[in-house]
Amino acid sequence: MPGAGEGPPRRAANRMTPPPDPAALLAIAEAAARAAGRELLRRFESDLDVRWKTWQGERTVVTDADLAADQAVRQVLAARAPGHVVFSEEFPHDDLDGPDVWVIDPLDGTDNYSRGQPQFCVSVAHTRHTHPDAAAIYDPIRGEMFTAAARGPARLNDRSITVTERCDPAACAVAWAQRGVNPDDERRFNAALAEAARTFHRVRLTGSAALETAWVAAGRYDGALFSNVKWWDHAAAGLLVRRAGGLATDVQGHATTPRSRRCVFSNGRVHAAILQVARSHGLERAFPPPTD
Repeated sequence: MPGAGEGPPRRAANRMTPPPDPAALLAIAEAAARAAGRELLRRFESDLDVRWKTWQGERTVVTDADLAADQAVRQVLAARAPGHVVFSEEFPHDDLDGPDVWVIDPLDGTDNYSRGQPQFCVSVAHTRHTHPDAAAIYDPIRGEMFTAAARGPARLNDRSITVTERCDPAACAVAWAQRGVNPDDERRFNAALAEAARTFHRVRLTGSAALETAWVAAGRYDGALFSNVKWWDHAAAGLLVRRAGGLATDVQGHATTPRSRRCVFSNGRVHAAILQVARSHGLERAFPPPTD
């Protein structure tokens, strides 16, 4: 956890050559996500150690459950993918451009979790030179495992999933989050949110960006816009949406990367409508640094 003392080692020499089989990577991602999910279920609605952490000037909630889930993922990766680099929300670093980097969010939706709200997930992605090629997002409350590989369908448990075919914004449900990061950004985000409420049939803010994006892949939402996400929030989710037939871009319409902080995920048919709402209120501007 940044600012909370020593974390796990940042990296280790990569020793796995040739590249692992995609099916093997996907199995590892799923096993890691399930291990973290078990830790989260065991601690859910218990007495938690809830604290604040700071990353790049931004304060967010962290609990002992986040750290336990992070450790559960690392144990699986150490056993099944030794030598791979792990980039986690709880211990972020700059070693991202390697052939075997795991991008993990051990508990996406910590604020929900800390309040006993059953809307959270574990997100695990394997990336090769910053390109995700295996992804698992696990909702332990519902027992739902969303998975995708670079060459293959997106799946929910044992069935393939696809994005919706809706193209009329007035018939679409979209996820929309989070708050702005400074007063001017907050004003523009709130204005965009108000317009989204007028443009789309339903706008939802449920507190777990990775899970909401997985729901875009599964056809439960038609799209989503997030104004302040990090690589651990959307590395796995973006691959899921693309393999389900949708689009994953930043607010300028470029493919998402580790640097993307404002992201749009959709069925592709309403992507332009979401981008238009964002751009009409200046959300396509360079991401502003958070204020202290």
